[in-house]
This record gives sequence, C-alpha cells and structure tokens, in this order.
Amino acid sequence: MKNIKYIFASVLLLIANISTAQNIDTTGFNLIVLGDTQPQTEEQLARFESEIMPSIAAIVAEYNLEDNIPEAILITGDVVWDTMEFLPRIKAMFSGLGVPLFTVPGNHDYDRKIEGRERRALRDYCRTFGKRYYATKLGEQTLICLDNILYNNYFDYSLGIDKAQMRWLKRTLRHTPQDRPLLIAMHAPAYDSRKGVAIPYAQEIIELAGERELHLITGHGHRNNTFDIAPNVIEHSVAQVNGNLWFAPICADGTPRGVLIVEGRNNDIKWHFRTLEHPAEHQMVAWSEGEVRDNEEYVVVKIWGVDSKWRVQCSEDGTIWHDMEQITIIDPEYINYVENEADYPEIIMERLRRSAIPARHFFRYRRTSADNAVTILATDRFGRSHEMVIP
Repeated sequence: MKNIKYIFASVLLLIANISTAQNIDTTGFNLIVLGDTQPQTEEQLARFESEIMPSIAAIVAEYNLEDNIPEAILITGDVVWDTMEFLPRIKAMFSGLGVPLFTVPGNHDYDRKIEGRERRALRDYCRTFGKRYYATKLGEQTLICLDNILYNNYFDYSLGIDKAQMRWLKRTLRHTPQDRPLLIAMHAPAYDSRKGVAIPYAQEIIELAGERELHLITGHGHRNNTFDIAPNVIEHSVAQVNGNLWFAPICADGTPRGVLIVEGRNNDIKWHFRTLEHPAEHQMVAWSEGEVRDNEEYVVVKIWGVDSKWRVQCSEDGTIWHDMEQITIIDPEYINYVENEADYPEIIMERLRRSAIPARHFFRYRRTSADNAVTILATDRFGRSHEMVIP
C-alpha cells in the first residue's frame, strides 16, 4: 500500500498543476537535487518509495502552490547501487510527479559485470535515462549534465571528462550566454578540499566556462558542502538523500536526510539545503552544556547548510552579539545513532563507525551564566536568518 503522505502530496500536486498550467513563468526555476539515491536491495528500493518520495512530492506540490515557476529534479549519480534492474523502477517513481527528471551517471550506475568497455557498461543507464551527457534549459539558465567517471571496471575508475565529451562541451559553451549563470552537474567532486584546489579535470571545465557565474553540482562524497572555488565558481557537494547508505537516517557528517534546493530567478541563483519532512526554515539543531562529547562546557549548534559566507552569532541578553566559534567534530546525532540505536551485523556496524569523519558544520559558545538563555542567530550569504533559543 502506498504511503498516505505520498497519496496526499500527489493530490496536492494534481491540484497545483491544474491551477498553474496556464500561467507558467519560464524566466526562473526550482531545482530539487537528490544526492546518490543508491538502493541496493528490494527493501531499500521500497523504502525509497515510502520514505523519500513522499517528501519529494510534497516539495513539488508546495512550490506549485506558491508560485508559477517550473520545477525540475536532478539526481547526482549513483541512481542505484549496482542494481541495474532498479533503474527503470526509479524512473517510474518520478514520472508521476509531472516534472522533468535529470540524472548524471555515477560509478555505481555502471554495470559491474562488464569490464573494459565503458560504453557497454553504461548501457542499462542510457536505455533508461538517455544520453550520458547533455544540455537543457532551466528558466533563462543552462544546465549541463556530464559523465565524469572514467570507468574500466568496478574497482578501477578515475575522475575526468573524456575527449569526446570535452569537445562537445566546448561547442555547447560557444552557444551559451556569457552573462547568465551556468549550472554543470556531474557525479564526482570538482574540488579537492584537502589541497584547497580544483581537481585538474574540473579546472579545465572552469577555464572553459570563463567569466560566467558557474555552479558545479556534485554528489559521490555523501557529505554536504559548499565550496567557493573562485569568485565566480561554486561547488555544491550534495549529501546522500537516504542518510548513510540506507544504514543510518543521517549522513556521517551530520547532514539529515534531505535535498539541495536551487532557486533561479532571472539571473539570480539562491540555494538552501532542505531536510525531508521539515519546512525550509529548519536549518539547525543545538545542544546545551554537557550534551556534546569533548565540548561539555559549551552550547553547540549544528548548521548542515553552512558555508564560508554564513555568519553564526549568539546573545545572552538580546543586545550584545558574539560570533560563535566554528569547530570540527564528529556529529553527536550520528554518534548516538551508531552507539545506541543501530543494530546490524558487525561488518555493517564497522562501516558505520569508520565513516564517522569530523565535519565543520558546528559552532560553540561558552555562556557567562547558567541562568542566561542563549539566542542563536545564523544568517546565510543571502541575508536569510534562522534563530533558536537554548534555555
């Protein structure tokens, strides 16, 4: 039986489509980005339909009721987890939403039974979704979807853009306006955060894009990050929509299950990370003193969509505001789930423990008096503010 929420959202979607079909504003777009959907088993595929799809349908319906801007959905590769037979079934789930679905191939979308023949290994993916690279219009912007997996076999692949694809990209960019933002989606990352530079193949793409405002949308890392690679170049690395490979309801960096929302209006692009089953305003959680390991003397807040352009402040009296200290820690919610709730065979438990890598989504503050409530104010690069109070 289908999820009741899914049915309700579908009804809202039908009503919204009827009410807006005659008055669509094609100067903008709302792009809903899902990172690495990646079901490996029938049970995970069923959970995708019952746990993830209702929230996606609800977001689509919400946008349709709010404005006349068309929506689209993008999956950042690893549509499946080596289960080629699931590809058409996932496509069918999205077909009922009435919005375009765009995908890029990930390493797990290549058929692991085929070695040394890259195109043949991607045959099932292309039969389901079409070309492995292409360009389309989103409002007044262009979305280019690329295949940046150089595949030899399941254990032997690298990141890059093959020569034929690069020639096509050069031709395509000649016909793409220089004065409008450009979106390029691909599976694997463009930026090496450890070295602080773009990966060489991505640097070539950046140079081809020239002075355009360039938004690179990627997945693969299963973590949520926004990297300002250059003044005009941003990478949106999108966390897995299913948590940690379906084995945890939260990603290993502390990002809740959710999607990246990219909103285009004329030449203006804004974005935010939206958690499933929550409104767009839900952007952070916080802990009081004594609740976060190794930070027992502090109030700690987690902001999963934070980047270098956010400002995170707090106040004990509402008049004097302090910048909170950014820290790198393992997510307390993830630790709690693995240590107290997860119940899997030891091989899975070990994988969950190993994947707990510190992230920079966290800020702390030592309050001056235990009697003072702490108000936290987080403001993103677009001036949107989010506030919460810790008693």
